[in-house]
Amino acid sequence: MIQRISPRPFARPMPRRQVLRLGAAALAAPVAASQASVAHAAHEVGPGYAYLPVPTYVQQRPLSCEYASAVIAMAHFGDWRSEWAFDEMVPLSPNPHWGYRGNINGEWGGTDDYGVYAAPLVGPLASFGYWTQSFYGAGDATQLKALLTDGMPVLVWLGLFGDVSFNEYMYDSRYLLVPGMHVVVARGFDDAGVYVSDPANGAYKFFPWADFMWAWNVLDGMALGVGPVG
Repeated sequence: MIQRISPRPFARPMPRRQVLRLGAAALAAPVAASQASVAHAAHEVGPGYAYLPVPTYVQQRPLSCEYASAVIAMAHFGDWRSEWAFDEMVPLSPNPHWGYRGNINGEWGGTDDYGVYAAPLVGPLASFGYWTQSFYGAGDATQLKALLTDGMPVLVWLGLFGDVSFNEYMYDSRYLLVPGMHVVVARGFDDAGVYVSDPANGAYKFFPWADFMWAWNVLDGMALGVGPVG
């Protein structure tokens, strides 16, 4: 079976606005004051906007942003879990659709030590008592907005270097790898853009819509909504 994410053209060229350097220092590029993001104390919903009181959390290893984002999503519902629990439940695989690719303690930005896509997180989250909704926005934020409006945080896979993706092969499967891939938790939106909780440095950040779609579309809008069972 071929597993492929098709890169999409961007509406306009843009320089790297959010180039992150992950490691012990968990550094991130400065955010302009006009783009500062604030926390919300309650789930606020109205015409054209939704804000969730999603917490912050700093990933404990250079390449554990996916696991840390899942921790953030569950913590939104008052359930704090260890990101190390995912190590025991997600298999290793060169294909990130099947398992974790590379060394989780490697250097961020490349593809040998890389991370994992949405599908391998579904089983572990289910074992913790959470349903998930995996989807590809494919240039359309409708489903992302709907989940946030319903109070569900959404993990989103971003290509922070832009579309520098390439295909790799394993057996009869083809899959996309993206240098500069990073995962954050979408926690709100309005007409101006998307609000996220970023595990790179445990900060709230804001992406104007054009910038968010530029980075999200690199992985064809890969996303994973998370909510408690029952």
